[in-house]
Amino acid sequence: MRAREGGMWWGTAVEAPDPAALGRFYAGLLDWHIGHEEPGTTIVAASPSGPFLVFQRAED
Repeated sequence: MRAREGGMWWGTAVEAPDPAALGRFYAGLLDWHIGHEEPGTTIVAASPSGPFLVFQRAED
């Protein structure tokens, strides 16, 4: 596996019908913070440099 390079970030994307609610749940569970939120996308981060969980809206 290559090492992380400048401008790249590591994370996992999860599809959810309500990404904001799921993001808040995991932020509380993991004691991480909401790094970014916009309609349809919530990013939960352990630190400003990652790792990250990205929750994206997906319909059934």
